[in-house]
Amino acid sequence: MIRFALVFAALAAVPALFGDDKQPEPVQASAKPNADAAQPTTKLAASQPATVPSADGLRPRVTLETTLGNIVLELDGEKAPISTKNFIDYVEAGFYNGTIFHRVMKTFMIQGGGFTPDMTEKKEGLRPPIKNEWQNGLKNVRGSIAMARTPVPDSATAQFFINVVDNAMLDQPREGAAYAVFGKVLEGMDTVDKIRDAEVTTHPKLPMGPVVPKEAIVIKSVKVTGPYDKAKFAARTEGAAKPAAPPAAASAAGQDQAVQEFIKKVEAETGKKVEKTGSGLMYVILQEGTGPTPKRTDLVDVHYTGTFLDGRKFDSSLDTGRPYSFSLPGGVIQGWLEGVALMKVGEKRKFIIPPNLAYGAEGRLPTIPPNTTLVFDIELLKIRGPQ
Repeated sequence: MIRFALVFAALAAVPALFGDDKQPEPVQASAKPNADAAQPTTKLAASQPATVPSADGLRPRVTLETTLGNIVLELDGEKAPISTKNFIDYVEAGFYNGTIFHRVMKTFMIQGGGFTPDMTEKKEGLRPPIKNEWQNGLKNVRGSIAMARTPVPDSATAQFFINVVDNAMLDQPREGAAYAVFGKVLEGMDTVDKIRDAEVTTHPKLPMGPVVPKEAIVIKSVKVTGPYDKAKFAARTEGAAKPAAPPAAASAAGQDQAVQEFIKKVEAETGKKVEKTGSGLMYVILQEGTGPTPKRTDLVDVHYTGTFLDGRKFDSSLDTGRPYSFSLPGGVIQGWLEGVALMKVGEKRKFIIPPNLAYGAEGRLPTIPPNTTLVFDIELLKIRGPQ
């Protein structure tokens, strides 16, 4: 699914680590680090003295006060001016105060800046997505901070993640871009490691497996604690390339025609008739399954690829090499909940999901326009049992 700002790659599952991880992410998302990556590689100790901000005024220092301790960041406005100014704007607006680290992966990263302690996605105060600065030369090493996003390259808004190991795979472009680093931890890696080591569990509002801390790790406040030159940031970001606009929504009549043409194409390619349920969900079985059918209370593993009717891909678990886990009681779009509950383990189906069973009139910007019919190829891999 569209990930909650997922860090999208190891991210698993990317949303938005994968913008934000809209689900689906810092974003989407996940290539798993090597087993030996559990041990930190880059030596950034909590006792490391903070460097003096450079006199050019482009390296602001920011302090995150969390319930597990403080983290001091130095942002790199020279190499990542758009990301740095975006982060500072959110800080100065108080957006991060009271949010949590909602996604913690012990051998990967910690992600925050987008959810409240009750696991409600924070939308009030969100600014437009920013341009992805992934080619700035900064790397996703232990202690670096980067922007979370959906599978769409230029979709980062407020969510961010701190790498807890060296994550070289996040420096490799997927779907047109990698993940943009814009700073590093100067002090408080001991706090980062406490967050990394927190006990995690599954949560229906973030169906990505056990990644949500059992006890909320709250970002109590975020403040700019080092000087920076606002005029220089304004000069560096003025006229910067804007993110590409999301695809426009088709008219109702145009989309109905596109759906009918797509159905004809699928039936011609598969030699099977597209079936339709009472809700309007459409599907064709691509491969018969031989295993059991999940119960409405089960947690399941699937592989999936999501496309628009014109064939453009917007998300896929196959890009990450890891199955996507979610709970049938909820947490994903209705078309998935209904459709996967009809499948057997080992079965593959192509689903055509109308807007009312997907993201409806609001869409899931910047990736999914309003009132959009979506296509998902889904394979049911495993039933894990009751949630």
